[in-house]
Amino acid sequence: MAYVSAARSGTSQLLAARWQGFARWWLSGLKEIVPSAWLDWADGEAPPKLMVRRADESVICQLTSAAGAVEGRLPAAGFGAAALATWLAQQGLSRDEVMVGTVIARDLFLLRELSVPKAALGVLPKILDQEVVRRTPFQLSDIWHAASVVAGGTNDVVAMCHWIIRRVRADAVLADLGLKGDDVDFLAAGDADGEAMPVINFRTTGEEDPPWATRAVRLLAVAALVASVCGVAAFEWSQASVASSIETALAEARQGAQNGRDGIRPEGRLLAMKADISVLEVWDELSRILPDHTFLTESRMADGKVTLSGFSADAARLVRIIDQSPLFSGAALTAAITPDATERKDRFSISFKVRGGRPAASARSASR
Repeated sequence: MAYVSAARSGTSQLLAARWQGFARWWLSGLKEIVPSAWLDWADGEAPPKLMVRRADESVICQLTSAAGAVEGRLPAAGFGAAALATWLAQQGLSRDEVMVGTVIARDLFLLRELSVPKAALGVLPKILDQEVVRRTPFQLSDIWHAASVVAGGTNDVVAMCHWIIRRVRADAVLADLGLKGDDVDFLAAGDADGEAMPVINFRTTGEEDPPWATRAVRLLAVAALVASVCGVAAFEWSQASVASSIETALAEARQGAQNGRDGIRPEGRLLAMKADISVLEVWDELSRILPDHTFLTESRMADGKVTLSGFSADAARLVRIIDQSPLFSGAALTAAITPDATERKDRFSISFKVRGGRPAASARSASR
């Protein structure tokens, strides 16, 4: 016999319905991509179910799980949620791992027969609410109700039993056990022979969602945590490798500069460096002496020789301007000066050498 979770009203019912819809959509998509062998492993066993009932001066706890059935009798005096959790701990279970329900006499329920089209099962809670409002004298806020599928029906119609109980009656039974509505997950209807079956579920996770859903969520959480840790570790390792490479390159550069100053490498890789002239100093001097109407398109510096290409409104004077600098010498055109119609300036190409001394601090050239 299958059971449908208890209908709820207000905002909590709407949020629960949306969450359940999202969970079903996510699980259905997950099932399509997960191998069947994995699903068989993940399904595992159903969650343990505990039914609690009052019997004279004692409380009977009937625990059913994949390992078998266990029955315990506890004194009714002082029984409550804490005593229930202690008894479950003695069975090696926590409260969150078990579906707990209280057994209520069947005659305290109102039982109605109901036929629902299969196409309408998706909106069954709304149908049940309408049945209560239109066909019973109860208010939704005063009762707990749910429906269970029974034998019979046709291919298009499902035969169901609509279980209804006043909340005051259910609360009285719970209070007699020292429990509250928040302490149980379902209500069960019991008969005189001691048989009971769940009819109204308050917590639907254990019934509607497969047991492997919780395992899947936990596995995904662990996988996300492991991936995050591995990502951080890989990033740190990458940054450490880059830092190590930079330190090695700097050490080699310092050693090369020292060897050049000591004369160990007579050719010298950078004449400007040997002469204690840096590239920045060369560019600083060029920015100081070149006129504002001049701009560069290409520059190269190798072995103390600099080659510049660009455009200028007075390219013919650039050779003299560069030669007048205390940092440069031997300026000469490497190609003919040609006018450029697009830029409306002269295209030039000049080469010169870097002297072996620092430039003197002088005013900007008057040719600017």
